[in-house]
Amino acid sequence: MSNKSLKINKKKSSSAICFGTGLVALDIIMNGNPNTEPRFLAGGSCGNVMTILSFLGWKSYPIARLSTSYSTSLLFLDLNDQNVQLDLISRTEDGSTPVIIHRILRDSENTPKHRYEFRVPKTNIWFPSFKPVLSSKVDEITSFHFVPKVFYLDRISRSAIDLATHYKRNGSLIFFEPSSITDEKQFKECLAVADILKFSNDRLPEYKNQFSARQVPIEIETIGASGLLYRYTRNKNDNWRFMPAIQIDNTMDNAGAGDWCSAGIIHGLYQNLNEPIFKNLTIKKLEQTIIFGQFLGALNCKFYGARGLMYNLKYQEIKKMFYLYNKNKKVELCKVESGFKLSNKPYDFLDLL
Repeated sequence: MSNKSLKINKKKSSSAICFGTGLVALDIIMNGNPNTEPRFLAGGSCGNVMTILSFLGWKSYPIARLSTSYSTSLLFLDLNDQNVQLDLISRTEDGSTPVIIHRILRDSENTPKHRYEFRVPKTNIWFPSFKPVLSSKVDEITSFHFVPKVFYLDRISRSAIDLATHYKRNGSLIFFEPSSITDEKQFKECLAVADILKFSNDRLPEYKNQFSARQVPIEIETIGASGLLYRYTRNKNDNWRFMPAIQIDNTMDNAGAGDWCSAGIIHGLYQNLNEPIFKNLTIKKLEQTIIFGQFLGALNCKFYGARGLMYNLKYQEIKKMFYLYNKNKKVELCKVESGFKLSNKPYDFLDLL
């Protein structure tokens, strides 16, 4: 692929399947204006990556243990609209549907920033938190009639490790995107089974000191607006290579950029390589795939919410823009955020959850 552009067509093959377990939450997106209605969308790293992959043409199956609350109904509305498969999501009285307020703000220099809130504003009561899938349900889940090309996990639990181990044994690529190292023993178990590790420097700042040698075939550390670092088994040593961020003007919200990057990497790998993946994955091909992920992440910053891009642009528009970016090294976007709807009357939406 040395002189060819990265292929980024939608996956239409029935084999383009991804399972994922971890944080699937209801995002309540607010733009700071009390006269506009909030947006209720599926969120959480796992929820976002699965939904983005569906947008890119995959069959994606989140594996989650949600509650019977109204929050789950709102979350399901969005997942259904985006053709995400719900077969492996349980909805029970002892489950939990996390709720996260995603508040979009501006600083003193009018630069956009966002804040996540985990409490009901009026009462200061905590919203429901994440509950992992029960280990006793693993056999039932693995008896499902599909084996995914990719298994994604972002929260460490015994059930997630057991699922990853099972699917690794059956040929799936394991994409591990942890948000913390709460249990070092289980974290190392995840590393042992992972093919790709991706983490944020602000979440795992000590990783490179703790693991000076590469633990996983591909390791990616994101460093915010600066870009990312990666190391790969084909590199001559375990030194990290820097890839700068894609610059974009007039951003609206930088939430979700990492989730788009993850989904873009998964999509790019399976668009451009024959299996087994690592036999055909040169350093050049890997970097082109990472650039596609970075491009999606940067483009999403032009819109509100962790997945605003997919509600404002069609995939063919994004594809055309990526080819233009490869040619001109400039993100060209004329369309702007469609904006929040004006509320006909004020209401306390949190009373509904």
